[in-house]
Amino acid sequence: MVFLEHLYNLSIVFVIFNLVWGIIVTLPKTFITGFNSNNPLNHFLSALKFLLLSSLTFSKCLQCVQENSMSIFELTSIYITGGTVLSLYIVGKLNKKKSMLSFVSNMSLQGKFNINSNNSKNLKYENHIAGITIVFFTACIAFPFFGEIIHNNPLNIWFYNTIEGLYQAPILKGIFGISGVFFMASIFQKGIATIKDLMMKLSGQKPKEMKKNPLEEVFKNVNGNPFSESKESEKVDIDDDLYVDFEEMDEKENK
Repeated sequence: MVFLEHLYNLSIVFVIFNLVWGIIVTLPKTFITGFNSNNPLNHFLSALKFLLLSSLTFSKCLQCVQENSMSIFELTSIYITGGTVLSLYIVGKLNKKKSMLSFVSNMSLQGKFNINSNNSKNLKYENHIAGITIVFFTACIAFPFFGEIIHNNPLNIWFYNTIEGLYQAPILKGIFGISGVFFMASIFQKGIATIKDLMMKLSGQKPKEMKKNPLEEVFKNVNGNPFSESKESEKVDIDDDLYVDFEEMDEKENK
């Protein structure tokens, strides 16, 4: 019961954090820079976001351990759960961006969405950021003194208290609760998919090839239409999600 409650609380943290981050960081940045690419700023904000998520995940795990009397095995399970949720979330973000870039490349829309050779380099930077984030979370657990400093960091405390305050609001609590359940379901789904891929690799099996997208030929025909817009038409930056929500809209950078 404690395990499921902890997983649910972590889901709430991730959902509300993405909302708060979208309001105080992503929206102002979009208004100021528009769709102009700024890789140094993008990498900095991406690193800051993941590190904050890492510290908040550690703080939520620490709170669960302090509020419940548990064995060493249960304590270890709490931190492993936090690290697993954090890892699956980050991996899901990176895979989503790779899939979107692959989709655009296959549809021959590189020019329309401003895709160039720098995108592969940007993805490498994000992979490094993801790795550092996991190491950061592990260091908080392995070195209690370091974990205490991170836990008591003013920025971490502000986000943590803001998340708790928003969740305790009468009307918002129900909305965030439902969102948290969906987040939990997505984490379980990603976990199962990851385990399947790992088992296939260990057994020497090749992953199933994705079926050809039926829209690919349509997009190619559109791009080859002489009546379509010329190559001089305005370009826009590709986002890893074409819809806008507060959880995803900060992923449009790194192009």
